[in-house]
Amino acid sequence: MHSIGTDNHKGDGLVELFDTLEKYEGSYGFYFQEQLSSDHVSIKDIGREKRTSPDYYWDGLKREDDNKIIFQYTLSGFGMLELGKRVYQLDPGKAFIVKVPSEHRYYLPAHSKKWDFVFIALQGAPAEKCWEFSNEMVGPVFQVPPDSKLIQLLLTTYQETRERRITDAYRASAKGYEFMMELYRFADKLEKTKEIPTAIAQAVTFIQANFYQTITLDDIANVSSRSKYYLIKQFDEHLNTTPMQFLTQTRIKHAVELLLHTNLPIKEIAVKVGFSNDNYFNKVFRKQVGKSAGAFRKCKRGKYIIFN
Repeated sequence: MHSIGTDNHKGDGLVELFDTLEKYEGSYGFYFQEQLSSDHVSIKDIGREKRTSPDYYWDGLKREDDNKIIFQYTLSGFGMLELGKRVYQLDPGKAFIVKVPSEHRYYLPAHSKKWDFVFIALQGAPAEKCWEFSNEMVGPVFQVPPDSKLIQLLLTTYQETRERRITDAYRASAKGYEFMMELYRFADKLEKTKEIPTAIAQAVTFIQANFYQTITLDDIANVSSRSKYYLIKQFDEHLNTTPMQFLTQTRIKHAVELLLHTNLPIKEIAVKVGFSNDNYFNKVFRKQVGKSAGAFRKCKRGKYIIFN
């Protein structure tokens, strides 16, 4: 593969899902001898960047590069997107998708210390159709859980790019199609679940994106701009649980994955999924699963499916 980019080694303790990106940032452009027609999808650029200067600013009508669709996902910090007369704050867990050229601007505002994000730019007529579908179904800005297949696929594609494993235009096109189809699936599924109130969806995505941190009911209420009592009532009505029980279930779900698929010590897993100590983690785990974490790991039996 002929690619350009940087490979700066940094690291600042991101959630375990983003460990493959922890030490690396940089953008890569795809240039191959093979030239695919615009009837096919191709990857134009992919990267992970940490911006700390307000000089970071893109105007969608003043870019000199070719037509493309940009999908960008915030890992930490935040940026801003102006789209027509609407202004969006791009907090962790939020993605946006725009067409270049078009009337939009995205940038790091003066009141944000950093904007850490991962992005992919696609070219070709099929990518434009996907952009149109996504805008129709979920709009230009939407929440994406960090453990979703869409974000996992984006991270995997970035990792393969860094490791020079995408070696020709056809392989790059296949990866572009794969991401595009996952975006179709995500947007379609999200549309079908819109009956859940926006405040509850905001609370759920906040929990899924920050489960490994210390979170209180007040934190969840602030994110959704609703009272604690409203949240408790709505969670019970729509999810048959409480906000804090949902947080616990999310943590245990991630702990199960780590117990089954890694050799990390249980004490380390407890911290990674948001528990202050392994004794309390084991107590909660036993209550949720019916076994201690150690006994569960020894079994490693697929029948233990705890959550949908």
